[in-house]
Amino acid sequence: MRLVLLFFFHFIFLSTFSQDTLKVTYYNLLNFPSSQLDRIDTLAKILDFIKPDIFVVNELTSFNGGALIKNIALNSSGTNEFQSALFFDGPDTDNLIFYNQNKLALYSQQQIPTQLRDISEYVLYDKQLALLGDTNLLYFYSIHLKAGSSSTNEELRRQEAVAFKQFLINNNRTEKLFVGGDFNFYYDLEPGCQEILFGQSLDLIDPINQMGNWHNNNSYAPIHTQSTRSATGGYAGGAYGGMDDRFDIIFTSNDIISGSQGVKYVSNSYVSEGQDGNHFNQAINSGTNSQVTQEIANALFYMSDHLPVSLSFTLEQQPLSNKENLKDPSLEFSIVERSLLIKNIGESNFNLMIYELSGRCVYTSENNSKNRFLVNLNNLQTGMYIVDWVSNYQRVNHKFILK
Repeated sequence: MRLVLLFFFHFIFLSTFSQDTLKVTYYNLLNFPSSQLDRIDTLAKILDFIKPDIFVVNELTSFNGGALIKNIALNSSGTNEFQSALFFDGPDTDNLIFYNQNKLALYSQQQIPTQLRDISEYVLYDKQLALLGDTNLLYFYSIHLKAGSSSTNEELRRQEAVAFKQFLINNNRTEKLFVGGDFNFYYDLEPGCQEILFGQSLDLIDPINQMGNWHNNNSYAPIHTQSTRSATGGYAGGAYGGMDDRFDIIFTSNDIISGSQGVKYVSNSYVSEGQDGNHFNQAINSGTNSQVTQEIANALFYMSDHLPVSLSFTLEQQPLSNKENLKDPSLEFSIVERSLLIKNIGESNFNLMIYELSGRCVYTSENNSKNRFLVNLNNLQTGMYIVDWVSNYQRVNHKFILK
């Protein structure tokens, strides 16, 4: 009995004071899936090489594209390791996050509107810490700013950046921030980049501290992310001219660099995937690539005109007194005739939204009902829908089929 107790407390100690290392990858997928169905096989090769725990994308064009990524590229061979957030069909192309659900869960998500495209916020948490009743919330943002080198486009990027930074301040988002995507910045002194870095009295950090005039500058060849093509070619068109821009970046909040809030950037883990620094103004698969095999270099060339960018971070797996408490969802959903019945609500204000699989919202309600809530679905057509239920302390998604 004593041996069993010693083993139990040793297990609890390891579970409480261990660290997990996670990898996040951002990737502009160039109007995925477009019309070339074999693009998903190309993406599967790239993801098998990178092996991210969190995968955040730009330029997704449909719900079907997200389903292909989750079901074929990430959950190959019938596995169910990866889950995704809800797909929102906003203006222009869209964003989405995929995450290893053995390690992480989605706490919430929302869209931040700008003049061109929505910026997406995805909040994840560590499932092991949730079992202890306490956890770090991790904030991931997928951003795709206006393209183009003109002063007009620079100003539009600045306005989008201001809207984003104001959202962070207004919603008290100041820590554990991963802000990534396709920023389309040509140099660090561009007003939009300065806004991302220093605007609204909230600083964000380039983990590799490589600020400068990136465009067509060989000094920054090891971190250039566009274009993978020196001439026309590859899937879905896109830009060409060879590797000469650092459009794709992952910024973080200060605390991730210092590790002060239990989340810490792993030194030297930031990488432009497939970039060996020897392809300035060349296609990424031209000649020999010293960072990846020819097969992966070819896949990066064909998949997109951008390279993925990745970094790793450690997550301190111990309950910290100032972290957010997460309650276990106990809601029950059922279809009663042509109504949706939600039970075990408890005493909490909540927002309820129902979406078609396309991402279009077909029902929304703010309520403070206790214990149960009934939604009349008579005005909806038959098909599959997604419920998004948000209270003060939890978010629950549920799929149902209306017959």
